[in-house]
Amino acid sequence: MKHQTFIAFTAASALAFTLACSGQPGAPTSPTSLDPSGSQANADGSTLKVTAPVGVSPTGGIEIDDTSPDLVINNSTGKFVQNLALTYVFEVLDAQNRVAYRSNPVAQGGGGRTTHEVDLNLDPDGSYTWRAHPVFQAQLGPRMAVASFKTRNRFGTSCRGTEAQIVACRKEQYGHIPHDLLHEFLERVAYDLNRGGHEHAPYGRLVKNTGSNCHGYSCDIICSDANGGQRQWDVLIDEDSLQAPVWNRVSEIAVRPCEPVR
Repeated sequence: MKHQTFIAFTAASALAFTLACSGQPGAPTSPTSLDPSGSQANADGSTLKVTAPVGVSPTGGIEIDDTSPDLVINNSTGKFVQNLALTYVFEVLDAQNRVAYRSNPVAQGGGGRTTHEVDLNLDPDGSYTWRAHPVFQAQLGPRMAVASFKTRNRFGTSCRGTEAQIVACRKEQYGHIPHDLLHEFLERVAYDLNRGGHEHAPYGRLVKNTGSNCHGYSCDIICSDANGGQRQWDVLIDEDSLQAPVWNRVSEIAVRPCEPVR
């Protein structure tokens, strides 16, 4: 009897050793091929295990002439699961970091890129940032790094710099300035000066007391009503020459009205 017990114990021990050596490994620590989410959230709190999309355009603070721009990203890719049918939500933020626009989920585009046209007319001459994040079955993926752009003002591409640089920049855009466009030229220069934050703003066109050979304005004067006293500068436009106009102070005080350009 004792001999049989010993044999049974030996056989049970051998079986246990065999099972221990040939057993299957435990569950993987990474998500399975059927689950694109993991047990831990991404750094930004999202749970979808994909890479963040990358902004392609517009980026780098570029100035664009479209107030409803196309936003382009390089698509996200799965970290554990490939070929997910992702959608993307695009957001545009204004200069105060407020969400000015948020899209509905946009189907992923082919060729590794997705494009979405902003369904809103953004303000001209505005500074904006934008971002996008992927979505899969209500799970959110990581956001892309924000990108930035500016919208052109209502007069086209902005000119920036000193007063003289702004005048020269606008002159270069026109080339030869016909007489009937001189008032428009002054309006655009004044607009750039005001948007550039120059000390004597608001700038404007000098209204003529008599005559109307330049639509009721002086054709070569930029004026300012800042600090309670009107100042005047002569742009010195030579419409018969392609030379850059000169920015030159004319007078400290004037009695004629100045019409600021907004």
